[in-house]
Amino acid sequence: MSVLAVTGITGNLDKIVTKFISQIRSQILDTTFIIITTTSDTINLIIVGFILTILKRTRRFGMILLITLVSVTILVTYIKPLFAIEHPSVDFKPLVILPDKFTLERDSFMPFAQDYSYPSNHIASAAAFSFIVGGLSYRNSPRFAIAFLIFFPVLIGFTKLYLFQHNFIDLVGGYFFGLVIVTIIVKALKANEEQRINIVDSNQRD
Repeated sequence: MSVLAVTGITGNLDKIVTKFISQIRSQILDTTFIIITTTSDTINLIIVGFILTILKRTRRFGMILLITLVSVTILVTYIKPLFAIEHPSVDFKPLVILPDKFTLERDSFMPFAQDYSYPSNHIASAAAFSFIVGGLSYRNSPRFAIAFLIFFPVLIGFTKLYLFQHNFIDLVGGYFFGLVIVTIIVKALKANEEQRINIVDSNQRD
């Protein structure tokens, strides 16, 4: 994905997507996609993580989500300048009147990375979030877990395209990046937990 992003080979696809979105835009769609994309703001996902952490049954998932969100945000912030791929050239001007002081969340919080779009922090976070939700719900509903893992990031990704915040390749790169990071964190925490259990068992035997 990174090679494709750097070479700009998907540029024609981005032009087609931009033209299509420009043709279908309306006040209803603007309002709908702004509301949907706001649900995936980093601060909102962090709030969900805190709620999951408070609840005893979901505490482990909440901790994984919080650690993953922080890790993804930091890593993406410093990775973006390495690729230096700029945001879409089209500026989103809403067809509806937004509340005072309301702004769409930027993909990076640090000024040195705000001009760059690859990989997408929003989609990386959404992918990690969908992975956690999928893990929570898999035992009771495997179909829902798999569907959420796929369709939630796709939905958020389409809102980012509609709002001209990202190109297609930014989303794909962000999706896989988020899955890789959350997988590494889950395995690392599982390994630490197994090691702790082994140490406890060993001490009890002694």
